[in-house]
Amino acid sequence: MALHLCKTKRPSDATEEPDVEGELGYFGLASWWSTVLTAAQRAHIEERFQPSGLPPGSRPLTTGRKRLSLRSAAMLLTAVAGSLRSDPDDRTLALEILRKAEQRAKTEEDRLGLHFTYQETIHLYCKWRDRFFDALDLIFGACHKQIAMAPEVAQILHEQNPKSPLPIHAGFQMMVVLLEKEESYAQAIELCKQARFQGWKGNWTWRIGSLAKKLGQKGNPVQAMSPSGLGPL
Repeated sequence: MALHLCKTKRPSDATEEPDVEGELGYFGLASWWSTVLTAAQRAHIEERFQPSGLPPGSRPLTTGRKRLSLRSAAMLLTAVAGSLRSDPDDRTLALEILRKAEQRAKTEEDRLGLHFTYQETIHLYCKWRDRFFDALDLIFGACHKQIAMAPEVAQILHEQNPKSPLPIHAGFQMMVVLLEKEESYAQAIELCKQARFQGWKGNWTWRIGSLAKKLGQKGNPVQAMSPSGLGPL
């Protein structure tokens, strides 16, 4: 997710945080930052979170006034979690941040924030899925959540940018890959059809043909699924 400098009006419901300024203070996250995370974790996060456009060593999370274009608490927290994705030792910390992002997005009915929270969760689980025994189940769960809200998010994105095509949808993409590996070709085909119908970017028509060929070789008919793509056949 690209980060840019901007001027944004402070939310009316955000509380003043005299000890923590920056992005966290702006979104009313200072108490969570100070009480849930340890001093070592906070220092590590600030070291890793270095958005482009700011001088090296900047601490936009806790100092100065709001400078980034992130429009919600969930968007901010998702970006912070993304900065921790490159090291498997940071997985637990990143997940703690994503849990907070999910909670704030739900509380504020921030559908786009929730969509990107699940997207980053999928990326994080996939990055280190060979290192953690629970990764595969967690990937399926995060994909399921993102796919379930995909039609609503597609509508929001269309309303915001009517002339722009929808981007790649991580939940659809990864779920199709996993189902294909499990030889669950009918389910994968149904998901491809859903993604294509909703307009998410991807080579869905080619994938449907490829999966149908494998399904034919396996000898199973294509059957319809639930709207989420994960219901019973």
